[in-house]
Amino acid sequence: MKSAQATEYKSVRTLIAEQSEKYGNKPYMVSIDQADKTLSFKALFRLGNSMAQFFAERGLKANDRILLLAENSIEFIAVFLGVQRCGGTIATANVEMNRSHISEILHAVKPSLVLAQDGLGLEELQDPNMSTEWMSLGEWHQEATSSGFFQKISNYPDDKDLDEVCSADDIAVIFYTSGTEAKPKGVMQAHSAVWPNYDATAECVQLDQNGRIVDCRSYTWLSSQNMSLGGPLARGATVYMAKKFSRSRYFDWIKKYKATMGVSVPTILNMFLNEPVEIHGREIPHLRFIMTSSAPMLPENWIQFEKRYGITISQSAGCSEGGLMCSHVGTDRKIGTIGFPLKYQNIRLLNETDDEVPRGEPGEIVVSGLQKSWGYLHPDGRVEKLPKEHRTGDLGQIDGDGHLTVVGRLKDLIIRGGVNISPVEIDNILSQHPGIVDAAACGIPNQIYGEEVICYVVAQKDTELKAETVISHCRKSLALFKTPKEVIFVDQLPKNERGKLDRKALAKFWERDNLKAK
Repeated sequence: MKSAQATEYKSVRTLIAEQSEKYGNKPYMVSIDQADKTLSFKALFRLGNSMAQFFAERGLKANDRILLLAENSIEFIAVFLGVQRCGGTIATANVEMNRSHISEILHAVKPSLVLAQDGLGLEELQDPNMSTEWMSLGEWHQEATSSGFFQKISNYPDDKDLDEVCSADDIAVIFYTSGTEAKPKGVMQAHSAVWPNYDATAECVQLDQNGRIVDCRSYTWLSSQNMSLGGPLARGATVYMAKKFSRSRYFDWIKKYKATMGVSVPTILNMFLNEPVEIHGREIPHLRFIMTSSAPMLPENWIQFEKRYGITISQSAGCSEGGLMCSHVGTDRKIGTIGFPLKYQNIRLLNETDDEVPRGEPGEIVVSGLQKSWGYLHPDGRVEKLPKEHRTGDLGQIDGDGHLTVVGRLKDLIIRGGVNISPVEIDNILSQHPGIVDAAACGIPNQIYGEEVICYVVAQKDTELKAETVISHCRKSLALFKTPKEVIFVDQLPKNERGKLDRKALAKFWERDNLKAK
């Protein structure tokens, strides 16, 4: 599945300047939670100019890192794009992470500056042993006095477009995604990959200047950065952004803002099946479709949703290392698949001997192309460059029409509601309980979230350990969505011939026992 095309390098600075000239005061971002505060294409350009002079005075160089800790807001968007426009590296972290994880990210990134949203208590993470400067993100007001960082940059003229200080191979973004390790690991994206990701995303959803998007996902994830930040910027579309999903307000937002496209994850759409709302597609004729990503949507739920609501769903899929890989809309759509590769992507399916598999047979999805990320930033600060091809650990299958379907995973990663969960992290917490000899977490199928977390536990002999006690122990150290929902006590855990845990066998045990119960 090869579709990669050569493209000329286009920097964020060039892109913003072009769109400012073309679209002027047209709204680019509208923040629902900030009383519809609006950032126009022209205002984004002018804020970037002021930031460039502010950072130039501070001696900003290519690959200098700035860490942004904030919820979705106009200020978040302005800084995220503004730092890249200046040639620096913007790093983000979801502020709903455990504080220990944010602290680990801080020490791995080693930023020269942290811009932190007020009122979240993030100041407690400051380390006196680090030379990092902390500054309040503050608020931007176009017609009134701004505060924090935005008050500081307002002292610099906004009509002076400085030259960029970076090259295509320098790092533009560091974003974090939970992987198979307990500690967070950063994914590094070069400036050269930014435009291919934005352009390909916009093309795959058939976006143009008349597009209006509603999205309530965190912009700290690559999926949101491409689908509802970069794609609209590349085509002059408008985004209506919320901090969090609201079941009672989601379709109200789509109606109010006459959205042509909604962005969601399967978990949210499954919620509307379990707890229906009174809405039908004929009431929102401007809505072309809802794009879902981050995890596969079960075909039966997909069909049921469209039948219940009369609203079209489209599916896309990607990975942090490879960018958005596949998507399909309109006539290209085939329920249950993730569609065709985007225009800058190369996708191969390989077997255990690294040979390409024929159509109809499963193989590991391997991606390359212009959208691929540069490398990893490890928790200890080490930088690792990715090879030319990235092995996703996912199993895919291509049908006779060329549609790609994800059929399984080589990795042990648990994907709950589109969020990656490390079972190793849960294992480590379980092992800290004095009544537990051995334990392991795994994912089981769930109609709402795709997967749910359970755990198998070997208890100390002569110990009356209860499931409630184990769950309570986990809740003290884990986020609620990572806490096991079921505890199964066993005499021993399955191990392979080398004595290592066979996690795949756990899921099979659950399947077997569940079938027996039925």
